[in-house]
Amino acid sequence: MKVHIFLASFRGEKFLSTQLKSILNQQGVSPIVHISDDESALACSEFLFQEISFMKHRQVIDVKDGPRQGVNANFLSLLHCSEAADGEFYAFSDQDDFWLPNKLSVALAAIKSEANTEKTPCVYMGRTNICDGDLNYLCLSKPKPRAAGFQNALLELIAGGNTMVFNQHTLRLLKKIDHPAHHDWLTYLVVTACGGTVVFDDEPYVLYRQHGANVVGANNGVAQKLYRLRKLLNNEFRVWAADNIEALKPIVDDMTAENRRVYEGFVRLHHMRGWNRCFSRLSLFRKLGLYRQRRLEHFGFMLAAFCGKV
Repeated sequence: MKVHIFLASFRGEKFLSTQLKSILNQQGVSPIVHISDDESALACSEFLFQEISFMKHRQVIDVKDGPRQGVNANFLSLLHCSEAADGEFYAFSDQDDFWLPNKLSVALAAIKSEANTEKTPCVYMGRTNICDGDLNYLCLSKPKPRAAGFQNALLELIAGGNTMVFNQHTLRLLKKIDHPAHHDWLTYLVVTACGGTVVFDDEPYVLYRQHGANVVGANNGVAQKLYRLRKLLNNEFRVWAADNIEALKPIVDDMTAENRRVYEGFVRLHHMRGWNRCFSRLSLFRKLGLYRQRRLEHFGFMLAAFCGKV
């Protein structure tokens, strides 16, 4: 089974070799790696192919120049350069993680058992083992306590893109999008908006490398929750919401009727300004059925809607 891996790289020499080896060593699948390097495709190729272990895989490693407009545009360029073929699957990869040997085979088995891959979009995602820069285990990423859905996807991403595997219908929808939003969040949005299937795995198959101060990026603890609430009230989420709204415009006609109604309502909520409309925003937030996975965070977003920060 062919699985095309989209890897956006930028100055990844320190860890890229380790990650790429873990991809090429996947069991039970035929990985094809598409690398878009935002610094120099030539330099990246020379770095990789000086190793004999990569030379023998040269026919399944493609490296191209990235658009040099940031990571979101880099991943988007990979999607646009790829063809959606029936029966083939696709995955995102960071440049500095490590995949367990059965990551892709487990994902494909889960997708085939829970989704109709011939007719609808679907995406597999899951938890990760969060590690330090030397891949020493730190903690497990958060589980998914509530159902996945578009009303949740509008407010958050429930798993990292480094765990995602998706089918040709999902890729065809993603290829319609030309606004560079977060590629993994966008995938969750697209699949749920268009009535697809989300398969969430509580078993981790990715060692997710965190660096330096980013070790706290695991989103654990009260301090991190307060930090995220402050960013929410400082309009950071509102900027992301604007990107997602713009990115989803080309697939509005592909959405289910109910999710199109929710999307249009979310757009109204986003543009509803002024303190005199606080309670109207809160009412619309609740009417649309928007929700976060965790209760405390959900109440934080209700406050943000009241304040016009969504």
